[in-house]
Parts: sequence; C-alpha cells; structure tokens
Amino acid sequence: MLDDELQAALDRRAAKGTLRQLTVYPTASTSVSSSSSSEQPLVDFSSNDYLSLATSSRVRADFAAIIASDSPLSAQLGSAGSRLLDGNSSVHEAVENDLTRHFASSAAGLLFNSGYEANVSLLSTLPQPKDVVIYDELVHASVHDGLRRSRVPAHLRIPFRHNSVDHLREILTRLVQDGTLTAGTSAAPGEQRNVWLAVESIYSMDGDACPLRALLDTLSQHVPQHRICAVVDEAHSTAVYGSRGRGLVNALGLQDDPRITARLMTFGKAWGASGAIVLCSKIARHYLINYARPLIFSTALGYPQLASILAAFRSVQDGSAEKRARATFGNARRLVDGLEGVIRSQSPAAKRTIALPPHLKPKQQAQLAVEADDDFVRWSMQQPSPIVPVLTSRARELAAYLRANGLLARPICYPTVPKGEDRVRICVHADNTKSDIDRLIDSVRSWVHADPSHVSTRTEVGRHTPPSPAHALAAKL
Repeated sequence: MLDDELQAALDRRAAKGTLRQLTVYPTASTSVSSSSSSEQPLVDFSSNDYLSLATSSRVRADFAAIIASDSPLSAQLGSAGSRLLDGNSSVHEAVENDLTRHFASSAAGLLFNSGYEANVSLLSTLPQPKDVVIYDELVHASVHDGLRRSRVPAHLRIPFRHNSVDHLREILTRLVQDGTLTAGTSAAPGEQRNVWLAVESIYSMDGDACPLRALLDTLSQHVPQHRICAVVDEAHSTAVYGSRGRGLVNALGLQDDPRITARLMTFGKAWGASGAIVLCSKIARHYLINYARPLIFSTALGYPQLASILAAFRSVQDGSAEKRARATFGNARRLVDGLEGVIRSQSPAAKRTIALPPHLKPKQQAQLAVEADDDFVRWSMQQPSPIVPVLTSRARELAAYLRANGLLARPICYPTVPKGEDRVRICVHADNTKSDIDRLIDSVRSWVHADPSHVSTRTEVGRHTPPSPAHALAAKL
C-alpha cells in the first residue's frame, strides 16, 4: 500500500536523523495558546521578524485603520481569483506602484504571494534556452526549483563557491576559453547569449552579505554589460538594510546599475507581513504576466494581506522601522561579542564546543563597509546581520538546552544545510532586550561548560570549513 511505502521512506529519514516535524513553541511575542497552561512562553530568537514589526502595536493599529478607512479593502477578504481573471484590482496596482517608487530601482513591480513563487517565476521564465545561469551554491532552494523548470540546459546552469569572486572568475575564464560565452556573439542580436547571476543579498543560514559589486565587476570583465542579467533575492535585507529599508542593493549604491535585471523584495520577514514584489523593467513584468505559471495559476493576494503590507510600509516610510533596525543591529553586535567570549573560554578538547563562521570575524566585517552619505547605511554595513549561526555538530542538543532555559532558537541540520555544517540559527530582533541577549550568551556558555553527565552527547564537534559545491548543491536539492 502507498502509506506503507511512504512510512518506510519516513522511517529511513528518521534513522538518519533528518526527519522534519512541525512544531509549535509559544513565544512571549505571540498569542498562541500552549497545550499546557503551565508552559511558559519562550524568548524568540528564531523567527525572521527582525524588526519586530509583526508584533508591533503600532503596525496592528495602522492595519485596523487602513481596513476601516479604505472602502475597497474593507469590502471583501479574498481576492477571489488570479490576477489575470478577477483577482486584480486598483488596490493591487496601487500597492505595486507605491512600492516600486519607494524602492526606486526599476520601472515596474509585480506582486507575488510569496518569495518562493517569485523566485520560481523569475528563474523558470526569464532566462532563455541559449542563456547561461551562474548561481551561488548556497542560493535559496526556490532558485534551484526555478532553474529546474527553466528552458536552460543543465550544463549551462553552473554553481560557484559561496561568495567566491575568484571561483566566479575561474568559471567565466573557462567558459570564454571553451567558447561557451562567445558562442553566438556574431549571431543575430536575438540569438546572442545572456549570462545570468543568481544570488541572495543576505544569506539565510549564514547571515553573510553578498559581495555583489565585486561579482558584477568580475562579470563585466568577461561579458558585455548589456548581456549581464543579475537577479538579487533581497528576502533577508528588505526593510533592514539601505536607506528606509530599501535593501542591500540600495546600501551598496547599485540600485540604478543596469546589470541588475530583477530584485526580489519579500514582506514575510522583517517587513512583518506576507507576499513579495519583483522589481524589474516594464517588459520583464509583462513577460512574467504572460509566462510565469505560479502567478498565472494562483489566486492573487487577498485584501488583508495587502493591508498588512501597507501597515508595515507606514513604519518603513516614516523611519520608525529604521530605528528598530538600529536596535536589531545593536543586539546582533552584543550577541556576537558575547559568543566570541564563550569561544575564547572553551577548551579545544571539550566534548561540546561552538564556533562562529569566518565572516563574523572583525576583519571580515570591516570589508563590508561602503561609502554612503547616510550614517545609518554606513554603520549598519559594518555590523553583524540579524542572523547569527552558532556552529556545532550538537545543534539539536544545544537548541533543546536553550528551550529548557526559556529561549527559542532552532537547530538547522542536513539536508537544510550541507553535511558537517549543522548549527543553531539565532535570529535577533528589535524587541529583544539586552538582558535577553545576555541570558542567551550565558546559556550557551553554561551548555559548553556543563558536566557531560548532565547533558547527553552523541557526536564530536567538527571545525567550520566552507562547504564544497557538491555538498552545498546536495543540501539545496
């Protein structure tokens, strides 16, 4: 029977320690009732609500005011159809126009139900069959899924080592030498090859920033500028980086760079809502409307979702979100400095140790500094991101210990990350207090130094090394 076959597959995954489960852990910022009245809420160090906008009383009040004052928004709940049928409205188009003007990097914007659907649409639709797509090996799974559905042949979909400008240069040099990039340069304009670059601005599992300018300049050394098409997923930088939350591309001063074909800004993380918008040219927008199946065959965003986007948008526009971002970055700095102290205090021979990835070292962070007129933009680029991975092969054990001490941080293990790269992924928020941060640091220190007989151990902690392309690709696939 089918269920027997499915259960056998689940049992095999459980035996390998990679079985996924849905869980509910009430936090102090949620109203979710626990199954037990005696269960205490946990301090949230897990969600992507970096600016605490999803739990902001001001944003909730703005949401209620928008619904009450806007007749189209209060008239119905669901959009009742896809954008191409009955789901489109003047409200959808007004939201797209307002957001496009705010991000100020393109001529048009197109709303999607999620960042996942947007990435799948972009990568499955825009690259043409003759094109080359080069992507960071740690780029989000939605990019991989989009490329699988694309018309680009598998041999022209090429990963490069995470954030490695040198490896990108090696790939481009090889493609020039073997004629792959130059094939078609003498052909008719419509038959020439475009070279796509697919990256994230801030990577979700490591929290490191993309060296976007260096990657684009490396491409320009091998590819005509008008043939460079970069797609930047700004899911984890929307509302956090850049002037008025315009993202990492804005913080780097690249918002007008013609080599960037599309940017994906999502609202389900720091924005505190749901949905996403693709920023692109008017022609690319029209092309997506005609060919992007996730858009064509999905019901459009409902009116409560649009209202929640607009409610958070008010805080982004008036600078309130930027003040929250300052608090978030301050918390990230306090956490990283505290964890460095834990690492210095631990014995290399200990059964339980932790590590931080190389990009969190001070010298590495200094390289992220940019010239900017905005003091916040310049300062924020020198801070750790809100995502701080605590590397340990005992990730599940450490996460359980933190929960027992009232702190919620999730273990992230293979296959979500490559083998040997297990970690507890800590996300800090604007509303985390200094005492919350210090409590987290002290709990990690206590776990590291605890008597082994009091904390179960199963595997040795490995050193953190950059994952190989094969491991990284396997994790994403």
